[in-house]
Amino acid sequence: MELNRRSFLKSAAVVGGAAALTGLTACAPSGSSGNTATDAGQATAGWDEEHDIVIVGGGGAGVIAAIAASETDPNVDIVIYEKMSMTGGSTVVSGGNIGAMGTDNLKEFAEETGMDIYRDDTFEMYYEDKLAAGCYLSDPDLAHAFCYNSLDNFNWLEGLGIKWKGSRFYENAVDEPSDFSKASIHQACQYLMTYDDEGKSTMVNRKFRYNIGSTYKDKSGGGANFQCLLDTLETHPNATLVTEAPVKDIVREGQITGEVQGVVLEDGTRIRAKKAVILAAGGFAGNGEMIHMYDPRIDASVQTSGGIGNTGDMLIAAQLIGGQTINMNCIQIDFGYTAAEPSLINTANSNPFGNAGDYIEVGPDGKRFWTERRAHEQFMDAENMCLHRLGYKTWWRIGDSQSIGEKITQENLDAFAERYGTVCNTLEEVATVIGCDAATLKTTIDNYNSYVDSKVDTEFGKSAAYLTHHLDTPPFYVTEVTYYCRTTPGGLRINVDTQVLDVLGEPIPRLYAAGEVVGNVHGRFRQNGGDSWTDITCFGRIAGTQAAGLDSVEA
Repeated sequence: MELNRRSFLKSAAVVGGAAALTGLTACAPSGSSGNTATDAGQATAGWDEEHDIVIVGGGGAGVIAAIAASETDPNVDIVIYEKMSMTGGSTVVSGGNIGAMGTDNLKEFAEETGMDIYRDDTFEMYYEDKLAAGCYLSDPDLAHAFCYNSLDNFNWLEGLGIKWKGSRFYENAVDEPSDFSKASIHQACQYLMTYDDEGKSTMVNRKFRYNIGSTYKDKSGGGANFQCLLDTLETHPNATLVTEAPVKDIVREGQITGEVQGVVLEDGTRIRAKKAVILAAGGFAGNGEMIHMYDPRIDASVQTSGGIGNTGDMLIAAQLIGGQTINMNCIQIDFGYTAAEPSLINTANSNPFGNAGDYIEVGPDGKRFWTERRAHEQFMDAENMCLHRLGYKTWWRIGDSQSIGEKITQENLDAFAERYGTVCNTLEEVATVIGCDAATLKTTIDNYNSYVDSKVDTEFGKSAAYLTHHLDTPPFYVTEVTYYCRTTPGGLRINVDTQVLDVLGEPIPRLYAAGEVVGNVHGRFRQNGGDSWTDITCFGRIAGTQAAGLDSVEA
């Protein structure tokens, strides 16, 4: 088993750089009483502690599960084990927005826009869109629960104290290529796209149920939402949250048979779960080697823009006791963020390039290699293939004083020059930064400027909507960019009661899962705006309620 673990698991660094959250007091893990921990599934009579419900993972799904369990049975004894020194995981770094059908925000938005497609929305349309957005790789029963429970879950969160202020379009339609014969990335995704009379793609999704602007007390965003969850959990005295307590194994009666009985911590402490174990430990977006194993196009050095503690530990532990995984190659990548360091990717200074009309992208040879465009998940696989074929993990983004310098403040430009990129006075200096031939780069720029004049990109079909700026006015702004793993939609297979299924499709008794560790909720993409909060609230509540309703195992 240690060989398996070494193959998959990588230790995660201690979370840093995020604001500390106050509220629920975190405890240190208890020490071992001297019992010797055995391999997963080889249960013995000795336990160091026992609780009714053991939750693995102190992010949004785990805390929501604990709250729901306490609401179901106020006397239930719950412990949450979080391996990192801080709680929150990917939840606390999210935007805090949530997808939900039928909210007052969306009704008001429908009236403001006057668009029938929003005014006439239904849960059935939401469900159809959810299936399509995931390329029909999600479980229909889970997608149904996700959509049809969304309003109730939204109201439940608002009842805890979180408020969302409004709605807006989640993303714009894909623009028509200026030259279809050269638009290879667009062509790779044509099967997903239809166009209206104005040449705009209608996308896969007809609409988005996007509630934005979350606040709680004096905070905003994902951190505010999570603080609300912590404050709520603190009102349930039978729930304990333990940090710096990595779970190593899940204990089952037999290796792949019988009921789940508890967990073993990394320090050897054996924890009995008299009702159930709930896995809410996140996916594997923070484990580059595991990502590369399931999608060899992605470099094993890839880093995550989510929670760095998401290293797949419980995915492996569950498989070792017979758990089934699904959609593991459905890995979601974001392209074009600064290569300087992951913690900078969501800051304004790290990306002064406001839209695809502001810049070009070139490889290490100084040549363009694809069309610069607005980010859309529909093109993700094509981009992965393109970068893999070329052998690019990083590439370069170039703009000039007209396309970029006139749009952002001098303060932002100074910060960009100091931490994220380089300001150059000549194209020769840009070529030096990239390490390419100056004449080759000049030819690339001259060709691009001619496409701006003609509004047709005969190399890669960049949309005419983005052929707006010559790149010929110094200073020039150049930065090295790369890709990051946002999330891993694949993971454990569950049923609508959030029970983890084994390799034969049968529920593993007393084992539940919710959140990013689950693999059959979203399918290919976790695409709709606010999907993560819809997901963790829906299935976290189900898992907690189901676990609390079980009878306790007798001693």
